[in-house]
Amino acid sequence: MEQKRKKRPTPYIIHDEYFHKAKRQGYRARSAFKLLELQEKYALIKPGMKVCDVGRAPGSFLQVIRKTIWKDWLIVWIDLKDIDKLNYDNVFTLKHDIYEFETLKPRVDAIIWEGKLFDLITSDIAPNTTGRADVDQYASVELNIWIVKFADVFLKKWWNLVLKVFIWEDFNDLLKEIKKSYKKLNVYKPFACRDRSPEEYVICWDKIN
Repeated sequence: MEQKRKKRPTPYIIHDEYFHKAKRQGYRARSAFKLLELQEKYALIKPGMKVCDVGRAPGSFLQVIRKTIWKDWLIVWIDLKDIDKLNYDNVFTLKHDIYEFETLKPRVDAIIWEGKLFDLITSDIAPNTTGRADVDQYASVELNIWIVKFADVFLKKWWNLVLKVFIWEDFNDLLKEIKKSYKKLNVYKPFACRDRSPEEYVICWDKIN
């Protein structure tokens, strides 16, 4: 008797509508639409702002931020990976580890002038994933705690921070750190995030110190 072939699982399709939409509109990655949706909902970015974006390559958040602030002020981008150059005079890219704050601080100071601060800090960064949800989520929380510490130094009082987090059991550890420095927060998952992804965005409002 002929054996029935096992049905192959449906492959996970990465090239979805947001991938193709990004290509059509000239964005480097689908993540641009995550920030565009956050911008539409919360109006985070305004012309004339100094903005710091922490990761990640290939730089689609940078494209959205630059489109909004135009040539009025500056953007500093920090990541461990190189990206193809963006031909914008007001975008400065720093290849650096966010964990190595002591060597990062003077490099940021040199761009925005020592003592000057950002009006907004955004992050789309994610840890290197292992495939284990608990390990990856813990690494995401730890990474974001360091970004909160970076914002403690470089974000203006009463201004805002945007974080991308893998949300699971350790999320409360991050919430405790955020609540020390911000008056309120929102958690939001843009439609451009894949359904199976644990990522959500935390908007931290009104830095209090």
